[in-house]
Amino acid sequence: MICCLNSDCHNPPNSDRTMFCFSCGTGLVVLRNRYRPIKSLGAGGFGKTYLAEDIDKLNQKCVIKQFAPQVQGTGALQKATELFEQEARRLEQLGEHPQIPTLLAYFEQENRLYLVQQFIDGQNLLAELQQQGIFNEQKIRELLLDLLDILKTVHHHKVIHRDIKPENIIRRSDGKLVLIDLGASKQLTATVITQIGTTIGSFGYAPLEQMQGGEAYPASDLYSVGATCFHLLSGIHPWELWQRQGYGWVTNWRQYLQQPVSQELGRILDKLLQEEYQQRYQSAAEVLQALNSQPIPVTQPLTPPITPSPRQKNSIPIYLVVIPLIVLMGGGTVYLLGLTNPIRIEQKSADTYYKEGLKKYNNKDFRGAIEDYTQAIKINPNYVDAYINRGLAHDELGDKPAAIEDYSQAIKINPNYALAYYNRGVARSVLGDKQAAIEDYNQAIKNNPNYALAYYNRGITHDDLGDKQAAIEDYNQAIKN
Repeated sequence: MICCLNSDCHNPPNSDRTMFCFSCGTGLVVLRNRYRPIKSLGAGGFGKTYLAEDIDKLNQKCVIKQFAPQVQGTGALQKATELFEQEARRLEQLGEHPQIPTLLAYFEQENRLYLVQQFIDGQNLLAELQQQGIFNEQKIRELLLDLLDILKTVHHHKVIHRDIKPENIIRRSDGKLVLIDLGASKQLTATVITQIGTTIGSFGYAPLEQMQGGEAYPASDLYSVGATCFHLLSGIHPWELWQRQGYGWVTNWRQYLQQPVSQELGRILDKLLQEEYQQRYQSAAEVLQALNSQPIPVTQPLTPPITPSPRQKNSIPIYLVVIPLIVLMGGGTVYLLGLTNPIRIEQKSADTYYKEGLKKYNNKDFRGAIEDYTQAIKINPNYVDAYINRGLAHDELGDKPAAIEDYSQAIKINPNYALAYYNRGVARSVLGDKQAAIEDYNQAIKNNPNYALAYYNRGITHDDLGDKQAAIEDYNQAIKN
């Protein structure tokens, strides 16, 4: 199959034997008699992108970027042309990095500019978010370690990307991340300034200095990395918050998370998301140093760790004397005789089981996590967070009734735990018990009046019950908080 390269056409597939596009009548061409476009991948402000086959390499897949800018005025066209040519130069310069697409060709044909680059077989992180749900802390840390390593190379070549966002990060089949779309990148000088009124980047991900004055620094890319992490942690596009609050959202980003992050990661994201670029990390290496200088904490699915009860001991010493003879004395006492040095056996604490459960949960071993949380509860029957997280593991396995029992037990131990009511409300709503879900959300809000997610989910439940006015009021409260 082959598709036409008319930027105004919807580019339907045509038979290889066809000479003209059946939709628009444009002649069908194989670029340089080598690159055959087979499918349109999308369009942007500067042109269209096509999936193609390299005939000279046994039809190996590649990507064609066609320069067809939707701009008006000589100055704007010149700027767009500059950016397109710049992308080719950047790919040529940076394409040796294994996680940046390689430039295969750059040429003009029939008064159009084309760029051909390596095809990355994988899925971008926005699609991954939509299919798999929000990222946990472990995935965010892995993303940062991988992406920042790429940015070290990009910035080392005095280049700033200026459009880092989930759509421009692809996870290959081997799990490695690839940074794409260097078309908005700019050679770095002390300060980079575009024409007045010109902005490069994506709303929500681009920092203040880039959107207002066109300035761009390595710290500008790092802000975009922070905004990307927030989107993947929360499921909320930063543009949605930017529309209402401007850059004010960066000071209270935590309240939009469905699950909290550790203090260590929180501090790193705080610094990445500083409104003033001088207050951010100034290099990718600095962020990597911050990540690597701290031991990676055991990530909790939803709740912060609690301190074990003072009554809970870390170990129970048992002294055994191992011998080949067991002597039974009166009163049923068993003495093991033979060696003079006793052996001390350590028993795991509730906290140890809890942390092992967290590790298994993060590795999606939910049954193993349940076993560890159960052991933690046996040692400390009042371990609230063990009940909460065991409920989450039951939830992941689809056992909503067991999850509800665990959340209820957490509430029994701590009646003021808003999160336990919220989780139980979500589970009840999934089971169709909408009224009970609303009651749980009510209690969560009573215990935490600023609980935006509780308002939001209560609004959804009201909506499901047909009470549109109550739903709107809840959504307004969620926005307010």
